Amino acid sequence: MTVNPRAGGPSRRRFLRTSLGAGAALAAAPALVGCATSQVRSARNAGTDPVPWPEYVPVEGPRPDLPPDPRGVDAGFLRYPDHLVSSVPERPGSGRETLTAMVETYEAPPRGPGANRYWAALNEALGVDLKLQLVPSGNLQAKIATMMASGDMPDLLMVRNWIPRVADYAANVAADLSEHLAGPAVRAYPNLANLPTYAWRDMGLMGGRIMGVPITRPRTGSAILSHREELVELAGGTYNDWTAEEFVDTLKRATGGKKYGFGVASGGWLFGVPLLASWHGAPNLYGLRDGEFVKAELTEEYRAAVEFARRLHQTEKVYYPGTATMPTETMKSLFFNGTVRAQLDNLPGYQAANIAVGDAFTVDLLRPPTGLGAGLTSHFSGGTYGYTLLKPGPPERIRLLLRVLNHLAAPFGTTEYERTYYGVEGEHFERVDGDLELTELAKTENPSTVPVKYITAPPPVHFYPGNPDAVRRVHAFQTADVETGIPPLTSGLVVRDALRPYTRMRKLFEDAVISVVQGHSSMKHWDDAVRTWRTQGGDRVDAELAEEYAAVNEV
Repeated sequence: MTVNPRAGGPSRRRFLRTSLGAGAALAAAPALVGCATSQVRSARNAGTDPVPWPEYVPVEGPRPDLPPDPRGVDAGFLRYPDHLVSSVPERPGSGRETLTAMVETYEAPPRGPGANRYWAALNEALGVDLKLQLVPSGNLQAKIATMMASGDMPDLLMVRNWIPRVADYAANVAADLSEHLAGPAVRAYPNLANLPTYAWRDMGLMGGRIMGVPITRPRTGSAILSHREELVELAGGTYNDWTAEEFVDTLKRATGGKKYGFGVASGGWLFGVPLLASWHGAPNLYGLRDGEFVKAELTEEYRAAVEFARRLHQTEKVYYPGTATMPTETMKSLFFNGTVRAQLDNLPGYQAANIAVGDAFTVDLLRPPTGLGAGLTSHFSGGTYGYTLLKPGPPERIRLLLRVLNHLAAPFGTTEYERTYYGVEGEHFERVDGDLELTELAKTENPSTVPVKYITAPPPVHFYPGNPDAVRRVHAFQTADVETGIPPLTSGLVVRDALRPYTRMRKLFEDAVISVVQGHSSMKHWDDAVRTWRTQGGDRVDAELAEEYAAVNEV
């Protein structure tokens, strides 16, 4: 059985005993960082004296209609609060400072603050001239690699955990924020103290220090969105309270007449096998078994999930043709127009789908079926999108940057949140019957087009203007999900020497899944991939992760 870390697990001492021998050979000189620094140090935490995580101190605000659960359920608001509170007593800047930020974007470039009322209002509230260097999502890794080599860092730099060597870069080049944020020090920035501890842990320590501020997201991982009315009828009353066979039968009945029961886009979704693995009881990326780190793909439960996906595709034929190779936006369109009756997505996709379909049908979230493998688990995400690094500078400059981030992290129900996420009343939204109604201008001026929500973000909440039933559904989904939820044990762990074999062999399992599920090869191909992992570098990855886990978790 996988050990849930919330319920305890092997001690740090035991991990160090079992992993230091295997990991000693990995503790050579730190990975090179392409930056102008004369003293390079590793971001690994093994062998350091880690600083404490920032204290968690909730911000008092409007009471939600549906309560949160710190394990992974976000608060739900059925209506917009009547009375907002202020969480930032004064502007972060004086109005004279200029601040640069490099940030990812998925949108077309916005108009500048001189012609953008949202951006201008945000600058006024922050008391700074915020200059954004926007990087299209597909170019982010290359852009950051170029910046690492040049040594030219903006005041705020948004990064992602998966970018190669980014943790070593942070440990050597970014501002060390430990004295400002570790333990009770974070109380000087109440909205940063309000960020959940799981977000800080997912960002991770680097060299035992706090080197950034997380960009918080829901802990709920993948979710299957569905056409509720159609599937309720097709399920014959067992909908969302079903066995695995009832789930399969429903998808089969939903397939036919140019309509399909299930669709999965490209981009690493792999026919939904990682989600199906959680239904079979597989670990979340890694598990603790007999005191050792075990990669999920090496377990029998994960193997059974690959076989289950193969059955859905080859025998039951419920997947939309082209599944796992089709662009995300194309698959979403097929779901919106009814061609695909259930689609694998993530939790933010649920809100977007509700907006996109309007009253055409009810978007629901499918509950996992029972009766597979070792028993149902739910795989949580780490709870972040990435994190933001700060450029080193005098203490007052660092405090200014942290005050700006504190403002952008203001939670729902505050005046600062309203301005950041909805803009200016009368310009970007109106209050109608006690609720919010966005204007046409808000489609082009918002925190996505001016992507400050990718600099940092407050704890997520559920609030969908004019759609309280959607809030009830997603809150109920999370409430059930959290009871079997398992966070990723690798959350926030820094690995260095093992990155090369891990990167090289990541496609090993991805290619095996696609080949087996599509019917191009048998399960022997999967078993061969497992053997290759064990013999060609995978064990090094496991050992280093175990050592890092011991370094950042309490005894």
